[in-house]
Amino acid sequence: FSSKQWYQRRVRGVGNWIEDVQLEEDIIKDFQEKKDAGELLIQKTHNVMNQLLRDEQLSEQTEHNHLMFGSKINIRHIASGTVLSSKISELKSLNSSQLKSSCDISASLMTNPTPRNVFQICSVDEEIQKKPLCYGQNFVLKTLPGPGGELSLWSDRATFTKCAPKSRFPIVQLQDDSSYNTVWQVLCKNPLIRMEMEGKPVVAGDPILLNHCKTNQNLACMAQYQRRTPYGLEMEVCCQTFLDPHKAEKEENLWTIVVGNSE
Repeated sequence: FSSKQWYQRRVRGVGNWIEDVQLEEDIIKDFQEKKDAGELLIQKTHNVMNQLLRDEQLSEQTEHNHLMFGSKINIRHIASGTVLSSKISELKSLNSSQLKSSCDISASLMTNPTPRNVFQICSVDEEIQKKPLCYGQNFVLKTLPGPGGELSLWSDRATFTKCAPKSRFPIVQLQDDSSYNTVWQVLCKNPLIRMEMEGKPVVAGDPILLNHCKTNQNLACMAQYQRRTPYGLEMEVCCQTFLDPHKAEKEENLWTIVVGNSE
C-alpha cells in the first residue's frame, strides 16, 4: 500500500464512522417516508394553500338582482379592484387544514372566487333565510364550511395592543364568535337618501357601505398600507369611516357585492 492508502485505511477504522453512515441512511429513509405520506412541512403548506385557492361558485343572480340571505358573495373594493380575503399565515397553515380563529383579513388582487374570499350572508336569527337583504338590516358574514372554517367577520374598538398593524385603526378579523362584534349592516353610499333607502332590498353590484353595528364604523381598504402575504402583496383592511368635506364617505369605504354575473 502507498502511504496515502495506508493512512486512509487507518483513519477509517477509527471513530464512529459506521454509526455516521447509518444515521445518514436513517435521515434519508425518514425523509422519503414523510414525503410519500405528504407530511413534509412544505407539502402541508402547499396543500392548505391549494385548498384555499381552489375554484368556488358564487350564488346566481336573482330575478331583480337582489341579495338574498344565504347567498355566496365576493366583497369588492371599488377604487382598488381588490376583494376582501382571508390571510392565513404559513405558520398557521402547518397545523390546520382550514382557517382557524383568529384569522387576519386583507384586500387581495386575486379576484377569482375561492374559499379564502367567498363569504355567505347569514341572518342574526335563523328565521329569515331565503329573504332579501335590506339596507339597515343586521346580518353576519361567514366564510364557507370546509377550508373556510365557517368563521365570522369580526371587529371591535381599537386598543393599544389590538389594532390594524400599520394604520392603527380598528382591526378586522375572522373569528369563531357569535357576539355583537360580528354584526354588520349595509348602508346606502349617498348620505342624502340614506334614511329613505332603509328597508329596501340591496342590489348586487351597487356601491355600498359596510357598517359595523357595534362601533358604527365602516369597513375600509387602506391602499397605502400594503403587506406581503403567502399570496403576494395585499392591502390592509380596517374598520374606520373616512369623510370628505361634504360629510360623504370617501373611496376607502366604498364596496360592492358581487354574485354570479353581476360584475
